[in-house]
Amino acid sequence: MKKEAKIWFGLAESDFQDGLLLWKSRRYSGAVFFFQQAVEKILKAYIVEKKEKVPLKTHRIELLITEAGLNTKEIENPKVEELSKAYIRVRYPDLNRQYYTSYEKVEPLLVIAKKVYLWVKNKLMNQ
Repeated sequence: MKKEAKIWFGLAESDFQDGLLLWKSRRYSGAVFFFQQAVEKILKAYIVEKKEKVPLKTHRIELLITEAGLNTKEIENPKVEELSKAYIRVRYPDLNRQYYTSYEKVEPLLVIAKKVYLWVKNKLMNQ
């Protein structure tokens, strides 16, 4: 793996593990933030490694998936836009309280993040 891709990959792995720890601690907004970051960074690792270019400087998952040339139909088109929205929503107290206060509100995002993260990681490691 290219040096820059390894850096992105290491950051993604760390963020994913941090998300799991925060999830288990019921710190839902922090978990959402780290899961979004993990997906963003694994996509950037993929872009560096497979597309051989510098990824966009964006937090929008859907744009990074397009840049990576990946098709989410392979994993039943999860609503990745919700992860992109989460990046902003966790930053603002009023939005944070509205969206990320309970297991029931956060669990759908966790499912999306895990699905996308593991899909991209598999493609990165096995292609």
